[in-house]
Amino acid sequence: IAAEANLQEPQSHWQSSAPVPLTYKLKERALGAPALAAFCLADNRLNLDVYLDGCRRFLQLFEGRRGEVLQVEFLRLSSNDRLLGTTLDILPHLKHLKSLVIKGGHARDEFGSCQHGSLTSLPADMGNLRCLTHLDLTFNSLSTLPSCILHLSSLRVLLVSHNRLVVLPEDFGCLSKLTFFSAMKNQLKDLPRSIGDLAVLQDLDLSENALEFIPEEVGNLHNCTELDLSGNCLSSIPDSLGILETEAGY
Repeated sequence: IAAEANLQEPQSHWQSSAPVPLTYKLKERALGAPALAAFCLADNRLNLDVYLDGCRRFLQLFEGRRGEVLQVEFLRLSSNDRLLGTTLDILPHLKHLKSLVIKGGHARDEFGSCQHGSLTSLPADMGNLRCLTHLDLTFNSLSTLPSCILHLSSLRVLLVSHNRLVVLPEDFGCLSKLTFFSAMKNQLKDLPRSIGDLAVLQDLDLSENALEFIPEEVGNLHNCTELDLSGNCLSSIPDSLGILETEAGY
């Protein structure tokens, strides 16, 4: 109980503390990696987004329990963390990752509004995570979709809502196993025609964007049962959508 209490730092202390060298951060706790692992690492899962200093904890675990961390299959981090950049450099080594969540919205400004996370890109070699099926980058500062995502051959769920995306890559349709894609509340103005190549896509949420045009190729999404185009600037929709058995909002 005492050890767990020691792990939970008050928010006011964390926010007011001055920047500390990483070498100190990794060794500042007498608690150590074994005790950290007992609380944070279980069943190949690391849920560190609940901590204000989750990335520091991750780096400490990686230093002290590297073998176990490399076996992690499910990882959650906050992108409001100031050590996120250092942590991202390690993620391509987690070859067993199946689910990765790097979300913002954990911090609030003086008006009480959720702050977008600092994530603007991903390391190129993250495209080598062949086991990754679920990627959640919600509530961040992405203006373009990181190119490494297009190399995630097993990806089934991609969540990039509440970012600043203006366009999707022309070859977005190469994500052949994608079943669920959400890009709600971005700034998308149009869609690549290759989106029609997502043959197994079942759920597509493009609500609250700036879309003025939907390509006819969307009608090729024969497995799509949920389509949300609400909150856009559409004056018409393509005739090809009429053949889809969807629950659309537009």
